[in-house]
Amino acid sequence: MFSGIIEKTAEIRQITTSGLERVLTVSNPFGGEVQCGDSIAVDGVCLTVTERSAKHLVFFVSAVTVKKTIAAAYHSGQIVNLERALVWGGRLNGHLVTGHIDTTARVASVQKVGMGIEATIHIPSHFRMLLVDQGSVAVNGISLTVARLHGDRFTVSLVPETLKRTSFSKGVSVGDSVNIEFDILGKYAARLLAPQIRDESLRVMLSQW
Repeated sequence: MFSGIIEKTAEIRQITTSGLERVLTVSNPFGGEVQCGDSIAVDGVCLTVTERSAKHLVFFVSAVTVKKTIAAAYHSGQIVNLERALVWGGRLNGHLVTGHIDTTARVASVQKVGMGIEATIHIPSHFRMLLVDQGSVAVNGISLTVARLHGDRFTVSLVPETLKRTSFSKGVSVGDSVNIEFDILGKYAARLLAPQIRDESLRVMLSQW
């Protein structure tokens, strides 16, 4: 379990491909604080450290994960967000994030507002019911607040501190693909309501959560 508060960013150093599977090697910003077997959210995706050294962390990315996330488009030199698993008993900044991505989405527009940025993201229409005004959503593992909802799009504000501490420091552009994890509380509520939903495909999807 994670909080959506990014601890470090890292550079992808190597990607090894075998079919749809990936072995991902990134720089190690945690040093000896991370061990093999630890769970780390990489751009919001819960992955297990399979190898480590003072300079590198290695993760296996399954075919299912590659299909559901932006991992298929990763390239050497790309910057990713990292967060280690929560330690129970501490402050919970952000919100509860499981590290299980629901969908990918595209950035539809970007607007500079003061010292920050507002990014509007287009999601598949059947996920609209999982967002509420001022609710929480994880974008590339970052806990963000929904500033505005409009149809199948939502807008989030990226404040200067978020821009400085995350992969978004390298910029946010229209067309960028991002990982989306909706608030788990909303998903439980949607599952409870699933029997009352007329759309068969949506009802089946909700029943799988």
